[in-house]
Amino acid sequence: MRTAAELHAMKVFAEEIRIATLEEFNSLGSGHVGGAMSIVETLGVLYGGVMKIDPKNPQWEDRDRLVLSKGHAGPALYATLALKGYFPKEMLGTLNKPGTDLPSHADRNHTPGIDMTTGSLGQGVSTAMGLAMAAKAMDKDYKTYLIVGDSKSPLLIDRKVILRTL
Repeated sequence: MRTAAELHAMKVFAEEIRIATLEEFNSLGSGHVGGAMSIVETLGVLYGGVMKIDPKNPQWEDRDRLVLSKGHAGPALYATLALKGYFPKEMLGTLNKPGTDLPSHADRNHTPGIDMTTGSLGQGVSTAMGLAMAAKAMDKDYKTYLIVGDSKSPLLIDRKVILRTL
C-alpha cells in the first residue's frame, strides 16, 4: 500500500508528464493527443514509484520492462523518460522531426529507456510475454508491464507468466 505522500507525488508526476507531452505536441504542431493523454496517469504511477528502473543505466539487466503496445501514445512515454532523466528534456522539442531520436512511434534503437519498438500493431502482448518468459528462464525478478490500446489498465506479466491487472 502506498502512503498518501507517495500517491501525491505520483499525481504530481503525472501532471508534469501531461504538460511535457502537450509541449511536445505544440512543438510539432500535431499528433495523437488523445492516445498519449490516456496513459499519463498510468505512466505517472509506473515510473513514479512502481517500476524498478535506473535512468543512468537504461540497459540495466534487472530493470522492470515496459512494452507500449499503443504506439500512438509514444510522446507521453518520451515525456516520462525525459522527466526521469533518461535524456535531456529539451530533446522533446524534436518529436517526429527529421533526424530525431524521438520518432513518431517509440524505437528502442533510438531512444534511451524504450524497451520495445512500437508500430507493429498487435505485437506488444507477444513481446511482453516473451520478456516475462525470459525473466523466468533466467531466474530474474524483473517485471514486465504492458500497455495496450484496448485496455483500461496496464497488464502486469509476472515471472510466472500469468496475466493480471494492477
